[in-house]
Amino acid sequence: MARRSPEGRRAARWGSAGLVLALLGLAGGACAPEPRSVLPDPGFVPAGRDSASGGAPVLRLAVLPLANYTATRDGSDRVAPMILAELAAKPGVVVADAGAVQQALDQEPWLLVDRVPPDLVDRLAAQLQVEALVLGSLMTYEYRDAAGDKVPQVSLSMRLIHCPGGKVLWSAVHSRDGDDSEWFFGFGRVRGLEQLAGITIREMLGKFPAPQAGVPPKPRGEK
Repeated sequence: MARRSPEGRRAARWGSAGLVLALLGLAGGACAPEPRSVLPDPGFVPAGRDSASGGAPVLRLAVLPLANYTATRDGSDRVAPMILAELAAKPGVVVADAGAVQQALDQEPWLLVDRVPPDLVDRLAAQLQVEALVLGSLMTYEYRDAAGDKVPQVSLSMRLIHCPGGKVLWSAVHSRDGDDSEWFFGFGRVRGLEQLAGITIREMLGKFPAPQAGVPPKPRGEK
């Protein structure tokens, strides 16, 4: 076998380095979408206080079942536990038991869980002893065909409403595709539907407001 000259070996090394840099450049070019999030009263989310932790602000909330607008019949049942777990892990947030929430809803004839009237908001909050409700809709939860491959898609909307009254304190909409973070021939692609749902939820709730106890700001024009 013929041995490479020093110049040939150097050229091969530079070629390999160039390939690595090109791949890293492609990786840096992958840009996933950001969730669209709105906080009407920046820096303020009404909350109670926790006597067990020295009076620190605590937001007690209940997560209503997701309205499912997808063809996947159990899609909301798969996604809801991820939302509950992500919220429960946030400092200062206490999430009501899902069984208690369902029991309270079973006593009401209203079926549109993403469009709850103010009187029902107040009744649910009083029964569950919470300061806020999280309502949401699952709009996409499926695989799409991509050149013979299956690529997951997830789209969610959520909002936090104050109790009593039903004022929107925070809202977010986010859509993710399994190819969003792909950077080179399948590298970076998310292939599992539940994995992609978890990423979508973490990104959405990454902008969830921190509880702050105090007096809410007055509406404009009010003295």
